[in-house]
Amino acid sequence: MGCCVRADTTVTFGFPKIGHMLYPGAEYTGKLHTIDIGIPPHIVRQVNPRQELITDVTIQQIYHPRMNTAHKGNAGHLLIVAGSPGKAGAAALAGRGSLRCGAGLVTLAAPANVVPILQTLNMEAMAAPLPETEDGFLSEAAFEFLMKTAADKKCIALGPGIGTHPETVALVHRIMLNARIPLVIDADGLNGLSLDTTGLKQANAPIILTPHPGEMARLAGCSVADVQADRIGVARHFSVTHRIYLILKGARTLVALPNGKVYVNPTANPGMASGGMGDVLTGIIGALVAQGYGPEDSCRLGVYLHGQAADNLKQSQGPQGFLASDVADEIPRVFQKIHENRIP
Repeated sequence: MGCCVRADTTVTFGFPKIGHMLYPGAEYTGKLHTIDIGIPPHIVRQVNPRQELITDVTIQQIYHPRMNTAHKGNAGHLLIVAGSPGKAGAAALAGRGSLRCGAGLVTLAAPANVVPILQTLNMEAMAAPLPETEDGFLSEAAFEFLMKTAADKKCIALGPGIGTHPETVALVHRIMLNARIPLVIDADGLNGLSLDTTGLKQANAPIILTPHPGEMARLAGCSVADVQADRIGVARHFSVTHRIYLILKGARTLVALPNGKVYVNPTANPGMASGGMGDVLTGIIGALVAQGYGPEDSCRLGVYLHGQAADNLKQSQGPQGFLASDVADEIPRVFQKIHENRIP
């Protein structure tokens, strides 16, 4: 509506508004106070807001502590398909994120030339060498092996650092169409998928996509400016149209559900503007799904954990310079606080 006040403090009634939560409005809001004016709960249920803020209470409702008898066999086995020449780090970071998030077992499936590097970087993870092209990328010939390897897994995380070789792209589409367990697709998996998104509706298992604005633009066939001008609208439309769960990363990451509901995550900070952060998130989301959280809860809890770990580092180390691996290593401390404050 034109000019606005850059406030130190804003008071709003009933509930926060979207403009308070998303940028650039959030930057003009200052400290937000939401005042209860007695709106009856049944009125809220009738309205059924299509947007909701992820809060500490939300996380407490999602989180379930492990039983004292828990062991690695019932803490979930995640299969991560990742890596290529020069991008072993992406696979390693996804593995690190999943291990720090508590996956009982993690298998890193990568081109054979990358596996020795991964076994050095992720000692707690297993590795599965896959057939590769002449230049070292995942070959379509890896499909049958991957389907057999996935048979006893709880989730597949696909995409970090795999590149966009034509055979690798073909492999991504075959996995998407044939997987019988939930899929988390990120990075180059999304870039390959963006060439043809029609197969998303034909998938046999839940799919979670985790694009940043550039990847979202390629998936949706629009510009990055279009995505950023209407983050909620773009995320909601794509999620509903393709019947998938979508995490649109960025300042105030969004979680869009196939039913049209969108969650806004308030954790995270600009210190995360460095390489590998998305790979860690992929591992976190995959680990939560593998541990038995549903796709919706995995997305909500995952983005909160990821952002809160970075917020902890901002407090302890400073506003920038912490690494994606530091964020992964901070996840247990975020869980510790959640556990200590859990609802009896």
